[in-house]
Parts: sequence; C-alpha cells; structure tokens
Amino acid sequence: MTQYQQSAPVFTSILGILGFLLVLSQTFSSDVSLAEMATAEPTLPEGPRIVLLETEVDYGELLQGEVIEREFRIKNEGDAVLNIWRATPSCGCTKMIDFPRTLKPGAIGTVKFEVDSKKIAPGDTVKGITLENNDPEQSKIRFIFKTKITSLFKTNPNPIRVSGLFSVTKKVNVRLLATTNLGFNVLGARSRNEEFEITDFQEVTKDGEYLVEITVPPSANARTIKDPLDLMIEVRDGRSVVVGRYVEIFHLDSVLVRPESVIQFGNRDTDQLLKEDSPGVITKVVQLQSIDEALDFKVLDATLDGFPEGVLDVDVVEVVPGKIYKVELTLTEYRKEPILRGKLTIETNDPRKELRVLQVAAKFGRL
Repeated sequence: MTQYQQSAPVFTSILGILGFLLVLSQTFSSDVSLAEMATAEPTLPEGPRIVLLETEVDYGELLQGEVIEREFRIKNEGDAVLNIWRATPSCGCTKMIDFPRTLKPGAIGTVKFEVDSKKIAPGDTVKGITLENNDPEQSKIRFIFKTKITSLFKTNPNPIRVSGLFSVTKKVNVRLLATTNLGFNVLGARSRNEEFEITDFQEVTKDGEYLVEITVPPSANARTIKDPLDLMIEVRDGRSVVVGRYVEIFHLDSVLVRPESVIQFGNRDTDQLLKEDSPGVITKVVQLQSIDEALDFKVLDATLDGFPEGVLDVDVVEVVPGKIYKVELTLTEYRKEPILRGKLTIETNDPRKELRVLQVAAKFGRL
C-alpha cells in the first residue's frame, strides 16, 4: 500500500468535515436573515400616500329638513408629509366644517362636514367630498355617502307659482298634505327672503292638512324670482325640521311681448325664398297682450331701423280690441349679405313703458 493510498481516507474525512461546516454556516446565516426580516419594520411608500379609512357610507333615512353632522377619517401611509389643499363637496347640501391641512407619515386625521337635507330632493341620493392633496398617485380622492330623503308632505299646487301685474298685490292659497304616517305639527311658516308674506295659516284637519295663504306685494318693476317658503315642523317622534318649498313669483310687465327681445330669420327660413315653389315672402309675428284690466291697450306705431328699404315690411294688426295686437314682419327678398341686423321699435299707449324694442336679424349666405 502506497503512502497516497494510506492518506486518502484522512483527506476524505477532512473534506467531509469542511462540507458540514459550510452547510452549517449557510444554515446559520439563513436563520439570522429570517430573524432580521421578521423584526424589520415594513417599508413605507415613497412620498405621501392618502388612504380613506371609510370610503363609502350609508347614512340611512333622513327626514327632509334634518341637518346632521358627520365625519370620516383619512391616513397618511407614506413617508413624507401629506398636504390637503381643498375639500370640495359635490352639492350645496354639504358644508365643510373642518379637515386636516397636513398629516405626518402614519398620522390619522378627521374630516368633518354638515349635511342639510332640505336642499336635497326626496328619494335615494349619492353625494361626495373630494380631497385635493399632494399624493402623486391620488391627487384627488373622493369620499362617498348615501342617504334616503323622506318628505313629510306635498303641496297643492306643486310647484307653487304666483303671477300677475308687477304693480299690484298677488295671492295664492297653498295646501300642505301629509305624505307619511309619522304625524307632525306645523309650528309656523315664513318667507326666507321676505319676498312675500304669510297672511293666513290654519290647520284644516288633524291628519296633517294645512292651509297657507301667500301674499306677494307689488314690485317696482317686472321681474321673476324664487323665494323659499320655510315651514317649521315638529314631528311626533321628537324630531324638529325646517323644510323649504320654492315659491316662484312672476312680477309681469303690463304688456306681455312674445318673443321678448329677438326676432330671427334663420337659414331655414330664408332658404324658402330660393325654392321654385316659394310663396315669395316669409313672415314672423310679434304678439303684444295687455294684462292690465284698467288699460285700454293700443299699439300706436311700429318702425324698423337698420335694414335696407323694402327688404322687410312691417304691419300692425289689432287682434282683440284693447287687449291683443300683433306686429307682422315680412321678408320679401333674398340678399347676398350673410346677415342683416336691425331694430324694431313698437310704440304703445302704456304709461309705464311706452316703447318696446326688439332686435331683428336675418341670415342669408347661400348665394
């Protein structure tokens, strides 16, 4: 047996021992890495990161007129300061109370807001609040809430409208009729913007029927406005609400003019003059109607300025003596100009406003 043959087993044993130590070393290193990983803190996303802790909430049923305060929470799960620049509701029914302008990494903040249900139509509804911030991934994030609005009553008439000559007093009677079995008492009524007065208010039956008389005083001029009729209501389950119903008020001019301000011969009108079977003229009509019972209404004259002579003929026709007139504008020829403009002045015997002025236009451009 040679010397090499004698030392081979020893050499093999040494290699085995070294291999075992290498495996043991790797196993120990692996165990240490796993332990370190188990105790290491999670890595935060780079930059600010906004998270809604509540994303969509159902507030259930609200009586129309209830005002509630609610809140939701947000968290900054990033590694930089979160800045919130704006909190914008999707509806005028929602008003912001407070929200955090900044949040440090890991911090939680509360957004507070108010919901005024009298500004929401009855039925199921979805509203939201949008937060604008410096999160590069979600610069706009929206919190959503749901609710169902229940109306206690309906009105007759609906909508509530009052119309008449602007210089006289106008009245309308409105009935309030219960639409639920909750039971309520109307404690009072008022004009929110003082455009009308409550001149009579009474309970008709114990089943939730009330009568409200609305009186609108004269106005200094003709105008159309909306003013809510606010009702203070006490529900028999202990809740109290203020509910508004719009009153549409039409303070009318003593003479109604239709159309009110513009007469236009469009291309569809003037193109008729180019057809072989054309009657040769196109006519537009302005109607004037007096709603003043004390006025024996008359149209004294009508003149047109701005058009070439002979292009438009103007005629005044009495339809109902003392009440209704019409002014006819007849286009008699097609022109090469793309458009012609002028002014129609109608003279009346109305002492409040003798002249009515309308703009007149005719489009051509086909030649």
